[in-house]
Amino acid sequence: MEAHREKEDWREAIALLVKFCRGEAHLDILLDNAHQLHSRWLVMETFRQWLVIDALLAPHLKRAPRPEAHNLLRLAVAECLYREEADRPKVVHYAVEVARGIKLSKPEAGFVNGVLRSVLRAGKFSDAGPEKSHPDWLVKRWKNSLGEAATQQLLNWNQSIPGLYVRAGEKPEYCDETDWAGYFKVQQSRSPDAIADVKAGKVYIQDPFTRIPVDLLDPKPGESILDLCAAPGGKSRLLSERMSGKGRLILVDKPGNRLERLISNFARLEKPGPLIIGSLLENLEALAPEHNLECASMDAVLIDVPCSNTGVIQKRPDVKLRLKEADILAQSEQQLKLLELAARWVRPGGRLVYSTCSLEPEENTAVVEAFCKAHGKWKLVREKLSQPWECGHDGGGAFLLTIEADA
Repeated sequence: MEAHREKEDWREAIALLVKFCRGEAHLDILLDNAHQLHSRWLVMETFRQWLVIDALLAPHLKRAPRPEAHNLLRLAVAECLYREEADRPKVVHYAVEVARGIKLSKPEAGFVNGVLRSVLRAGKFSDAGPEKSHPDWLVKRWKNSLGEAATQQLLNWNQSIPGLYVRAGEKPEYCDETDWAGYFKVQQSRSPDAIADVKAGKVYIQDPFTRIPVDLLDPKPGESILDLCAAPGGKSRLLSERMSGKGRLILVDKPGNRLERLISNFARLEKPGPLIIGSLLENLEALAPEHNLECASMDAVLIDVPCSNTGVIQKRPDVKLRLKEADILAQSEQQLKLLELAARWVRPGGRLVYSTCSLEPEENTAVVEAFCKAHGKWKLVREKLSQPWECGHDGGGAFLLTIEADA
């Protein structure tokens, strides 16, 4: 291990893990605040194996240590999981050095040393299979809905290192071609080159799933299009490209960090950009007059609803820690309400796309079926369910709905 730089990365990773444990931020926000690629990797791998790590630590912890010590232990066990048995004692020694660097007391450093050596003696690292890294209830749910074989493929996918995709006009020299026009996969050793180009505005990071809801909506120059729950703006940017600067594009998301990211992402593009409104969807009608908006006036509406994120666990492994089984039903009820609110803005004969990054039927087909059953003028025209272990990118659902034109 490189001494000074490596310890800096460990210290940053521990600080980010502590923030998560204190409920200060979700993983995506934490990673945005990581200054080093290696500290990002350390955080991701700790989250990916979190349930296994805690199971390995539990027999050796009579009580929970302070968050700094606890997350140093997690990080060290994560490192051990990716190392050969002969190298694991070196990780223990290194963790004790880091303990001093993050100002743990001498007894705490000794505690870290003792716990990690006990974990090594117990030798349970072979128990760290993909199924053990997911909550039991979620594995059971997937086996019921997807079957044993597909569930195993999904578990393996979630535990693999995600590919980094960029969107660009031409293939950057540090990328490989993909099956999706305009999307290129960054070679694993060339991530720093990609990040530099992202900062320079030459390319932007985007998963190929993003194209699916936009393709279904099929935006055209000159149309009026409303993108709801638009942040951080990946789909919005595709909409803007397809419209070629002609027509009206309106982006809406609730005030907060995500809206700020949306505004920042569009600030880099040529002006004039789309109209961006910070509002909860249920409050949008009250703000409509000041933005020259009317209900039932938009040619097309896209709503990418908040969801369980079970289609993007590979990139957001903290979902396995945050999500509860009851959340899925609660989400689906909220999603139906949001879909109904979105539909109010579509003109007669217009188009509406509902999309999620969830694999759960309750959040996809069930929501759309309930909506169409309650609103007879609406029809489901096309749907696309993306299963990541098959398609090779993020998973989710996208549904194109149309409403009857006036007679």
